[in-house]
Amino acid sequence: MFTIKQMEALYWVATLGSFEAAASYLNVTQSTVSKRITELESRFSTPLFDRTSRHSALTQKGEDVRDIAEQMLRLNDRLALSARSSNAPPLRFRLGVTDLVALSLLPQLLATIMDRYPGITLEPEIDLTVGLLKRLNDRKIDFVICPRLTQDPQFINMRLGEIELVWMCSPKLYGEDRELSINELLKFPLLIQSAGSILWPILHDVINNPKLPFVKTIASNNMAALAELAAYGLGVTILPKAFFAKYVSDGRLRIVNTAITLPKLEYFITYRNDYNGAFFEEIAQLCRELVILLPGLPKSNGLEDHWS
Repeated sequence: MFTIKQMEALYWVATLGSFEAAASYLNVTQSTVSKRITELESRFSTPLFDRTSRHSALTQKGEDVRDIAEQMLRLNDRLALSARSSNAPPLRFRLGVTDLVALSLLPQLLATIMDRYPGITLEPEIDLTVGLLKRLNDRKIDFVICPRLTQDPQFINMRLGEIELVWMCSPKLYGEDRELSINELLKFPLLIQSAGSILWPILHDVINNPKLPFVKTIASNNMAALAELAAYGLGVTILPKAFFAKYVSDGRLRIVNTAITLPKLEYFITYRNDYNGAFFEEIAQLCRELVILLPGLPKSNGLEDHWS
């Protein structure tokens, strides 16, 4: 009888290109993967892998079996989700988020996932958007929340919502309740995220505008660090209004009214369209539910929000 573990071994060896990579992904030894493939191949009259190739390439028969294996794994995933009990097999879930998500949504999200899926293995990562999407593409993580989507058909994207960006600075620099002119704003150093940040291209017209020659620019890839630098009085910065509202209420920062308008920062959920798609979709829906319940998080703008 064929087993799900045999199907997993075949699918991931074929998908990742080697027995070693499949073993790492499945969190088993390479010999275990080899044993499962050998058991599977013994049921067929022709090989499933081309042993003359340097890579783990499938034969035509192997391609046919892989397609069937993927369907079986998808159905098994649906069945496991339907059962969803304390006896359900543990699932390794590798989640990647930006620092803003880590500061807001992540704690409640992880707590809810652990409550819904007892025994689940969670591996959260915090990184810049570029790094997260690369690791998703390389199959190093499974699910990403960040301010960028990918149009590759192998991924599913879901819009999470928009975040309002505002100018902020310490009341030490600017404590008056009036609009700050552009010339007055340019007298302060600009505290901004570094070139690897998603905000860099979004704010290109501000950061790289020759008509806006700030006296000095200090770059950092961490928004919390930028908030602290601004609160210390080292310059003006651009931050998500809702996430740093406490700084404003505590009097450490103030919102700067100026004629330089800022775009909104849109967040997306992205995951690979593999056999765990049903599970990922449920986690995505959970994220959207938490966004509604938790204050200060990006809210959906009501547009079509789910596509391949």
